[in-house]
This record gives sequence, C-alpha cells and structure tokens, in this order.
Amino acid sequence: MKWKHWMAWAQSRAGLIALAVMLALFLGSFALYARTMAPGLLEGDEGEFQINIYKLGVSHTGYPTFFLLGKLWTMLVPLGTIATRANLYVVFWSALTIAATYGFVRWLTRNHWAGIATALLLLGSRVEWSQAIIPRPYTLNSLFVVLTVFFFFLWRAGKVDLTVPIFVFGLSMTNHRTMMWFAPAIALLILSADYQAVFGDQKPRGNLAVILREWLTRTALLKPRRLAELIAAFVVPLLLYGYVFWRGESDVGVEFHWKDFNDEIMGGYVRASWRFGPLDWLISRVTELYIPLQIEQFTPLGFAAGLLGMSALALNRPPRGWVPGLPAREAFWFITLASLANTAFCVIFWVIDIDKFFLPSFIPFLFFTGVGVAVIWDWLAALALRPARWLALGIFALAFVGATGFLLATNYAGNDFSQRNEAATIWNENLALPLEHNALIVGNWESLIPLEYAKYVDGKRGDLERWKVIIKNYQLGQVPYDSRQEELEREIRKGRPVYLTVHPSETETLTILADQFRMARVGELWRVLDVPARCREAGQGATCGSRFEPAIAFADRDGRRVELLGAAILPRQALRAGDFGMLSLWWRAPESVSARYAISLRVLDAQERVVYQRDSEPANGFRATLGWSPQEIVQDDWGFFIPPDAAPGAYRLRVIVYNPASGEELQAGGGAFFDAAMVMVAAR
Repeated sequence: MKWKHWMAWAQSRAGLIALAVMLALFLGSFALYARTMAPGLLEGDEGEFQINIYKLGVSHTGYPTFFLLGKLWTMLVPLGTIATRANLYVVFWSALTIAATYGFVRWLTRNHWAGIATALLLLGSRVEWSQAIIPRPYTLNSLFVVLTVFFFFLWRAGKVDLTVPIFVFGLSMTNHRTMMWFAPAIALLILSADYQAVFGDQKPRGNLAVILREWLTRTALLKPRRLAELIAAFVVPLLLYGYVFWRGESDVGVEFHWKDFNDEIMGGYVRASWRFGPLDWLISRVTELYIPLQIEQFTPLGFAAGLLGMSALALNRPPRGWVPGLPAREAFWFITLASLANTAFCVIFWVIDIDKFFLPSFIPFLFFTGVGVAVIWDWLAALALRPARWLALGIFALAFVGATGFLLATNYAGNDFSQRNEAATIWNENLALPLEHNALIVGNWESLIPLEYAKYVDGKRGDLERWKVIIKNYQLGQVPYDSRQEELEREIRKGRPVYLTVHPSETETLTILADQFRMARVGELWRVLDVPARCREAGQGATCGSRFEPAIAFADRDGRRVELLGAAILPRQALRAGDFGMLSLWWRAPESVSARYAISLRVLDAQERVVYQRDSEPANGFRATLGWSPQEIVQDDWGFFIPPDAAPGAYRLRVIVYNPASGEELQAGGGAFFDAAMVMVAAR
C-alpha cells in the first residue's frame, strides 16, 4: 500500500476512530501493566536482563534487538532507576502489542468490535500479563508475532512487496528464536501464492515431476535478482547477531563464553530439555497442557469463538468485511501451521516455565477468535428487526466485556508485582553493612545478581569480589565453574573475609563448610570464620568461653526462663576498627519454653551509644526457643562489626532477650539486659 493511501485512510473518519481506539488501548494497557509491574531490582533472569540492558551484555541466546532497543529506551526515558526503566521498557512493548492486535484484527475483518474484543482478551491474558511486568523479551516477541502475520497477509493481499514481511520475520529472529517455528507457515503461504501466480486458474498437465519442472521454470522467485533480494531481506536483520561478537563475553548472571556459542546462540542447550514419549503421552500433553492453557488465556467464550473462526476460514466463509485479495483458506492454513509448529515445540520442551513459550501459539489462535467474533457479529447484524438486532449485538459485546473483566479479576492478584522489592531491600541491607575491603561474596548466580547490579549499574562496592558457585549436584559440569569448595577453604584459612548468600547446610555441594567452620548471620549473608563449627559444652574448656556461676537467667513475668551459660568472642578478644567479630553464646532452658523469644545483640561504646545492633531468634533463626528441650545447651553465634570509624577503647556486647509477640523484655539480675562480654578495639 502506498504511503499516500495510508495517510488518506488515517485522515478518514474510520481511520481516526481506529487510531483513537488503538491509542486508548495502548494507554489503558500501559497503565495497567505499569501499575502491576515490579518496581525495581529483581533476582535471577530478570535482574540479569536489567543489568545487561544497561551494560549491553550478552544473556542466554543473545537477544540483540531486545538489548539494543532496551539500551536506547533507558537513555531516552529518564524515569527512576535503570531497573525501573527496564521494567517499563517491557510494559511498553506489551501495550503496543495490545494496540497492534486490535489494528490487525480490525484490518483483517473490517470489524471494529472484533478488534476490540481480541485486544481486550489479550490484555487480560495471564501469560501475556505475567511477561509484561518483568524485563524479559517475550512481550516484544508477542509484538513480532502480530507484525509477522500482519505483513505476510498484507503482502498476500497485494499491498506490500514480499521483501517487507521477510525482513520483519528476519528481524523477529533477532529478538527470540521461537519465531523460527513460523517458517513452515511462511513457506506454505509463499509457495501457494507463487503457484497461483504461475498457473492461475489453469490446471497444469502432466505428472508431478513435469508440473514441478514447469513451475520452477516459470516462477519469478528463483530469478537471480529476485532471489538475492529475498535472501538479503532475511539475512540483513540477522547481522544484528554481530552484537554478540561486538560485546564479547559476559560475566553477568548465566555467563556467556565463546565456547558456549553453539549451546547458547545456536540453541544447542535446548536439546537437553526435550522429552519424548509414545502417542498417548503426546496426546495427554496437548489435552492436559496446551488446550487448558489456551482456554485459560481467553476464557471458554474466546476459545469457542476461535473454533468458529477456524471453521469459517477453513470452509472459505470469512466474515463480510474480510480483507480483499487474501484467500481465506490460505489465511487459515498460515495461522494454523504457525500455531501448531510452536505448540509442537512446547509440547516436547520440558521446562518449568513453559507457559510463556506458548505465547506464539496463543496469539495466532486469538486471531481466529477475532474472525469468529466478526462472523457472529455479521449474523446478529443481519437480524430483520432493528430492536432485536441492537439488543443481540449489545448482549454479545457485553459478553466479551464480561469475559475481559473475569480475566482481569482472576489474574490481577497473581500478576501484581508492584510490591516485589525483596531483592532490593535485602541487598540494600547487605551493602549498608561495613563489609571489609576486598571481601569475597559467594553464592549461586541467581542470588548474586543484585550485587552485580550494585557493582555494574550503581557503581557501589567495586572492591567486593563475587564467586559464582554451583549449589546443586545436577548442575555440576554445566558451567565453567563448580562448587569451588577447595578454593573457598583456602581463602577462609588465609583469613580473607568470606560471605555466603546461602547457608552451606542448604546446599548439596558446600555442606563440608558447615562442618569445618563457624557461620554467623549478618544481614542476609553468612560470614564464615576459621574457628571450629562446634565446641565442647560450656564450662569445659576455653573453646566455649567463660562460665558464669551461677548461670544468668532471663525470666518473663510468667516465670518462664532461659539461662545464659557462657560467652566468648571469636576469633580473638582484641579487634580493630572495621573488623568483624563473633560472639558465641550458650543457652539452656531449665524447662520447656512455651514462647518464641528473640535476642538483641548491641555493641556499645564508652558513652553507651549503640554502634551496631542485630535482632534475631537464637542460632540465626535456626533454633527457636519454642523447640528447646529441658536442659539442652544451644550454641548461638552472633556476628558483629566494629564500625570503621570507631574510636579506640573498650566496647561492651549487650544481650537483651524479649518476646516479639508482646514486646516484653525479660529481666536478668534486676535489669532488662546483660553485658555478656567486652572487646578491646584498636585504631584501624
């Protein structure tokens, strides 16, 4: 279609109405998704994408278009943090997809209400919505699904040259490779159109070989110049994968290295997640996975309208406003093959988050829904009596409005990520601690993403070194690093400050660290000290520290008691400003305790000022007082920091026991606290 024709349409009354509706759908969906999106920093894949959008890194399968446009977005939209901008970037693409869906279905059926109905169903779809609130490439992929179908149909209707949709298809492959499953549908449409262009209504004579030879002789597709144009249209956008070579190796999240090119960029790793089974298994995957998911996305009403739309096109009975020049049956086969090819991949692709990979299957089916709505609208509009006609059309429109309302009400709670800020909160607390210079932070890649964001994006604590390690046995051998257990032991024994993002007992590969060293919780990290993990009972040696005679008892107003048997400062009694220390306490309950008490450890200077405080249940939350057995001795390790600017002198370590439920502070020897130990601090 010539540009002047587009301009003339846009200035017409119908064009202005369509553009107004598209703008309203865009703004409405943008507002909804922005309201429910994650507000900032995230962990895992989402956090990795936030970082690599900023630093133009390489993630997973490359995604060059997603990252290049994302970087441009963060430069042009100066709202909030980089993480917030990355989240809004995805909201933008999803809102654009909603508007584009309306525009495409309206163009296809010339039915304004069919376009609105399909756009609203996609707006409330759980899976599309779930990807619109976190920074991943799937909403941009949804837009490419709409655009690819639209431009190929536009070509088939004689409005654009074939190079245009092929270029769009090639460009879509630079965002997400699942678009490759549209290739069979594209090939069939092109060959069908070319066959008709070669033979027209004339029935070719001869056997299959003769027909093929004549076809190949007469087709314009294989003319050298034409073939070169088509190949260039597809290959030129693929050159964007040069981004991977340009940006080189990435050390963010799931690291990319050149040896991973086949697995990551070419998709070789996908084969590890393929699962195959007998015919009944495949049938069950379709009937128990795909069809229920499809119905869930667009409600039974939308699913039924989709089946009707499929039938109408298959029977060559499209809606009255069907776009001229586009054969209905060819449109049926194109949409069907595009959806089925992607569905076949998803059926055998065995991953926990498979639903988002179904989007290129869900959205083409939604086009059938739009056709079905237009067909029903034509039936109702043909009613002889005007009052009955308008009543029927009104009820029909309200039914889809109700279906959309149902989707919004059902999916809102599950897709409301507006309060999802745990990663930022936790790591703000971690990085607010006076972690030692050149300390080593160790954990699985997902848990270290916020630290990478702080280092790369915010420019904080560049001195901290991070080690990614494997904490699950099944992941060993899948990445260049492993548990690095022996290296960690060497660093700890050399006295280097080492912090873990997860306790070794909660891993499968680092459990030996919990047997060899002492762990103390600081913030949401675990500080590892080169002292024995366990010691002898209180009073039987220096490893357990001093012993109080008699034991110091903390009692509440109901007479429930816990006794502090001993305390020791590790690794030594004398520290310097900026050092980390550990206070080990040993508790005993004369009788079972029917309450959950918390401990507050406070470091006080000579002027009674609190320079450090941490509150927790005993044993870093692992041993609640409610589970103590009578006379059992519980070891309770507390990490603390001496502030880097602390003045030299004596500092007291004060222990307070309280009931968080009631706020009552337990009394110990006439007071609500006990100074369990003293540490001498020297200048830094």
